[in-house]
Amino acid sequence: MINCIVVDDEPLARQLIVSYIGQVPAMQCLGDYQGAVEAFAALHMHPVDVIFIDIEMPGINGLNFIRSLKKSPKVVFITAYAEYAVDAFEIEAVDYLVKPVTMERFLKTVRKLIPSQDQNTAIQQSSAISSIFLKVDKRLVRIGLNEIIYIEGLGDYLKVHCADQTYITYMPMGKIEALLPPDRFIRIHRSTIVNRQCIHFIEGNFVRINETDLPIGLTYRDALLKSLHNFK
Repeated sequence: MINCIVVDDEPLARQLIVSYIGQVPAMQCLGDYQGAVEAFAALHMHPVDVIFIDIEMPGINGLNFIRSLKKSPKVVFITAYAEYAVDAFEIEAVDYLVKPVTMERFLKTVRKLIPSQDQNTAIQQSSAISSIFLKVDKRLVRIGLNEIIYIEGLGDYLKVHCADQTYITYMPMGKIEALLPPDRFIRIHRSTIVNRQCIHFIEGNFVRINETDLPIGLTYRDALLKSLHNFK
């Protein structure tokens, strides 16, 4: 088992990585922290194999924190700024993730962290779920993944459009994205996730899902096309 901690001053970014770790059976998250001081204490309380850490944080930034350690666990940097990549690899970081981090990209990092003989099992198991539970009103409702057509973000709520009905649940978009296997679902907009099997066609900046046209966000278009048809 690979023991991890997550350090990021952004609560949602932290929660996303924690949820990704939770979907890989060979990994476990021992804790998540908003800054270097809390992380330093955690490193002395538990044997930590991997630290996922943001670079831009108040006080001590991630790079300087790792440099200050006499003995560091394996490091995966997470940041919104690609220009830190050279500094990160000078520290011999295992990987460098640029926000927003998708589950697909996270699994590439997993391949670098898990011994090769265990990779296929770990990654296959992380994508093997067939349903999820969502809190709807006061109930936890099981929803089959093959029932979900698309998911629409409405502020702090999500509208989960299924074949027979629509569910409204209180959850961040990033959290439900982390629950969904990336080989079956893809984010096409900051407020939209679609079931790949329900895409009829793509025309211009829209995806046709049944009789509904959904806009494609500019930052998501290239990844969508490449993932569906290996377009450049």
